[in-house]
Amino acid sequence: MRVVLLFITGFVLGLITTEVINIFGFLLYDQTIGLKFLPLLFGIMLAAIDFMFRRKSNLPNYKSSLH
Repeated sequence: MRVVLLFITGFVLGLITTEVINIFGFLLYDQTIGLKFLPLLFGIMLAAIDFMFRRKSNLPNYKSSLH
């Protein structure tokens, strides 16, 4: 569930970043600058980074029933 929430968060951050880049591109160059897959990349990157941090972490898994 945590990975899904991080993917959705990354996707939304990617959408916001893409829109800001498009606005600046339109204001500076009078044309939009298209970045199609930036939201997907942000979502995948956040989920992968979380997975790597949790894998390397020495903290116990508190959701486990085997203490």
